[in-house]
Amino acid sequence: MSRLPKKGDNRPVAVSDNNRPVIASDNRPVAVSDNNRPVAVSDNNRPVAVSDNNRPVAVSDNNRPVAVSDNNRPVAVSDNNRPVAVSDDNRPVIARDDNRPVVASEKLFVCAIDFGTTYSGYAYSTRQNPIKIYCPHWHSGSTTLISYKTPTTVLLDEQMNFLAFGYEAEKKYLELAEDDASDDFYYFRRFKMILYDKLRSGERLSTKTTVSDIIGKEMLAVDVFSHAIKYLKDHLLKEHKDRGTSIKDLDIHWVLTVPAIWDDPAKQFMRKAAEKAGIDSNRLVIALEPEAASILCKELQLAKYEDGSDSINVFSPGQRYLVLDAGGGTIDMTVHEVKSGGKLHELSRASGGDWGGVLVDKTFKQMLIDIVGEEFMEEYCRFNTADYIDVLRDFEIKKREKSETKLVTLKISPTFSENFKKKNSKSISQKTKDTKYAKLLKWEGDKIRMDRELFESFFTPSCKHIVDHVGEILSNPKVKGTKVILMVGGFSESAILQDAVRKAFPECRVVVPHEAGLAVLKGAVLFGHDQSVVASRVAKFTYGIGCSELFDPKKHDPKRKTKDKRDGKERCHCIFSKHVEAGDVLILNEDQGKHVYHPIYADQTTISFPVYTSKEPNPMYTDEPGCNLLGTLEMDISDITGGLERGFEAKFQFGGTEITVSARNVRTNETAAAEFNFLDDEP
Repeated sequence: MSRLPKKGDNRPVAVSDNNRPVIASDNRPVAVSDNNRPVAVSDNNRPVAVSDNNRPVAVSDNNRPVAVSDNNRPVAVSDNNRPVAVSDDNRPVIARDDNRPVVASEKLFVCAIDFGTTYSGYAYSTRQNPIKIYCPHWHSGSTTLISYKTPTTVLLDEQMNFLAFGYEAEKKYLELAEDDASDDFYYFRRFKMILYDKLRSGERLSTKTTVSDIIGKEMLAVDVFSHAIKYLKDHLLKEHKDRGTSIKDLDIHWVLTVPAIWDDPAKQFMRKAAEKAGIDSNRLVIALEPEAASILCKELQLAKYEDGSDSINVFSPGQRYLVLDAGGGTIDMTVHEVKSGGKLHELSRASGGDWGGVLVDKTFKQMLIDIVGEEFMEEYCRFNTADYIDVLRDFEIKKREKSETKLVTLKISPTFSENFKKKNSKSISQKTKDTKYAKLLKWEGDKIRMDRELFESFFTPSCKHIVDHVGEILSNPKVKGTKVILMVGGFSESAILQDAVRKAFPECRVVVPHEAGLAVLKGAVLFGHDQSVVASRVAKFTYGIGCSELFDPKKHDPKRKTKDKRDGKERCHCIFSKHVEAGDVLILNEDQGKHVYHPIYADQTTISFPVYTSKEPNPMYTDEPGCNLLGTLEMDISDITGGLERGFEAKFQFGGTEITVSARNVRTNETAAAEFNFLDDEP
């Protein structure tokens, strides 16, 4: 039965372009064929009801069809772009601990070792919370002294095997000395300063350099340093294992602190010692002590300074401040400027000297020598070692005390005065009356009582050196506007030193963070998490490579012309090929002094360049006055294709805490192996 149309369904429709009937061009009916036969409705072609999932999308700039052009035309597959089937040769490498690029932030922990002249320690923090830094406590064996650092002392047995470090080494050695059994053992203290003294005297540092123990027995310095580093490393791992929170060595990125005034061979020496202690060189970074302290004070922004001031104004962008890192052995100074983003830029190259707390000890010891004589003093130190160490320990405590009493009392073993009386006709009290200390010092049993004026005079040589050097730095036009002095390091906790600096520079604001002696250690941890915080440094020297050039009478000294016996060419040797000039601003991770070098002989497979430093800006030859051999640069040029035409580009980076080098074959653009060696004997 047919259905009638509803009202409105049969209304005439106006003709438009959308519903106009299609008329065959020749007005003839079109015969039905396979091409135009009506298709029966089925599940495969049934119309789909419109929904949110299939609703047509309006064309917009985000989905508009893109016209084909040369930039987006499909590329026909060829041998150059054909997909490569995966095989063992090209299978992606899964990152593991032995092949993962080492980035500090990838490691679970950063641990820093602050290797000081008098005291050492370690601290660490996690990747998740870098600012929460942990420091272990060290017990001196007495109930009166618990500290975050332990003495830098190493005790070895007769076969040079490790026995103890720190307070434990002191305790065991004193017990051995009391039993007259110490002579066969090796007891090293303040050996970091011994190494510095060798460097200052001009002695070349190498892995064969030796240091002497307390009675003069020698041992390889790298082994002594390695024992100390290994103990601190193992102490961290054992502490966590004992607490049930085991840390794997592979989870740690290590930081080792060195004075900023140390040269490049000394830094490489410390790296070698750390490697010998079991620290992977790829997971180790060297931190400069004053920089580390500066980073801590800037990053934490907590600085509760001794004078009650805050850190906001000290570390605001544009602020300049002098970092005075006063340690037990050395004094390091540099000037930093805070840039936007909190990055630090060095304005004055690091400098300083051996004017630390040890110099105060030497001045005190010299007073004793003035009274008893050098011969007696040496003999006492040799045969009453335990008693002498006790004197120094008590003096160290007095150095750090904040007291304004008129008299200062030091403990000293009765053996000192007793032995003196046995060897002399006078008592030590009578002998003192014959010296300039007659009215300033008294001997009372096992004590020395001295006027505070005399006690503070022991600080005078050190304070004078420090104050003079601060004045020299602040007079440099490059640091103009520096009105803040940031005092860090253990010796900076001395009220006598603080007072000397404040009196000498009343126009400057002198700020000292609480626990100034831990600033370097904790700052080194933060540096390990982010080494980019110090964005630039200043070159301490002019660096260059010693090389040969074909003789040019227009620029070379005629006296230096030599004829090569192998190829007969005239050359000039000892050319100083400059890479960096003293005073240059060195940007972190930026190449400085890119040079291309060529072999002298066609079949040459290695190049060994001597590396030199100079305080002069433009030395011409490496044997000029003021030029010093630093070490060698070894470069592999085993690809002899091209003979004499081969070029090898060396790129130096001086902006970090250590000098690095990379090299490439100019013709092939392939990397060439290159490394510095600063510890070999002079070539």
